[in-house]
Amino acid sequence: MRIIVLFFLSLALAFATHPVYAAKPRVKSVTGTKNTATIATGYSTAKLSRNTNSVVVTFLNLKNVSKITYTLSYTANGIEQGVVGSLTPSGTATDVRDLYFGTCSHGVCTAHRGIQKAMLVIETKLTSGKTHVKRYRIKI
Repeated sequence: MRIIVLFFLSLALAFATHPVYAAKPRVKSVTGTKNTATIATGYSTAKLSRNTNSVVVTFLNLKNVSKITYTLSYTANGIEQGVVGSLTPSGTATDVRDLYFGTCSHGVCTAHRGIQKAMLVIETKLTSGKTHVKRYRIKI
């Protein structure tokens, strides 16, 4: 009797289930065209360097860029601090800036301690007249 019940139960389960289809595999194309927005705008990357107590910003694809301005703002021991600067590309494709969390005077640098709320804002002005703004929240 058990064998008959198990047989009918397995038969019912076999016909009651619906087929499952696998998702199409994702294939990344190696060839093709690049995103024209990236080609036209230029872009930047920012990386925290704990060894040098700074943020290293790399500006890439500067061919169509007329000017870049950057602002690093943060709070150190309850006092608002910041670094402001700009860059005008001079025919190079890349440029790097090392934005120090601290102050320097006459070759002597003093690092700020207790850094909080660090934010980097990069404004890129293109030769076409468009402006792109990118914000980085820096976790220390």
